[in-house]
Amino acid sequence: MPIRCLPLACLLCCLPIAGIAQEEAFTLESILQRFTSAYGGFRDADALSSLSVEGTIIQNGQTFDFLMRKKRPHSMRYRLSRGSNSIITGYDGSQGWIRTKINGEVSIDLLDHEAKRSMREQTRFESPLFRHFEKRDNEIKLIERITLGERKALVLEVIEYGSEVSRYYLDLETAHVVRVDQLDIEGKLIIQTLYRDYREVEGFPFAFEIETRVGGETRSLAKVNSINVNPGILGFYFVKPKG
Repeated sequence: MPIRCLPLACLLCCLPIAGIAQEEAFTLESILQRFTSAYGGFRDADALSSLSVEGTIIQNGQTFDFLMRKKRPHSMRYRLSRGSNSIITGYDGSQGWIRTKINGEVSIDLLDHEAKRSMREQTRFESPLFRHFEKRDNEIKLIERITLGERKALVLEVIEYGSEVSRYYLDLETAHVVRVDQLDIEGKLIIQTLYRDYREVEGFPFAFEIETRVGGETRSLAKVNSINVNPGILGFYFVKPKG
């Protein structure tokens, strides 16, 4: 029904709702601008062109060393090692592969479609919240304000094209991501990731402790030892090795 046909009483009832919607939109815009600024939005879009992260990760009661390197636009290599054994996964922008070395035996295989798609997702440098007000590629809305432990947080729901729904929990004081919940199509929690111990490296904030939970139980706990911003990494480093 056109607005001009609505009775005056209906129009008056709609005014507060419209006002709230506009205020909410302004609040979301402000939150996203603050988030972008906190994560280096004042720099050129590609100021963070490559990254090297080293540390340890606990999985299934065992501790492994890890080395993760990424380079724009879509290259990544991740090594997980324990003693002389190692698993290296790589993606060069088109081809994904995995090299396994167990007790001296080496095998190299290509990743299947789903694993390669997941690897490509991990090559991203920014979250979908970053500079959203410039791109507006995804659907983002403010869900609620909550308290997590001793900190207050804002919860943003993100619907990305071709992906499941995610909820980002932003620290109200710093605008840092402190938690991300990945949900299925029914809204049930699949994976929960917690980000702690933020430190600044070359002007960029990084979480030095990352915990992943499934079904309420910790599946992995990664602790970063060092981060190198914009190291010189050549493209062939991400190409499938021959041996």
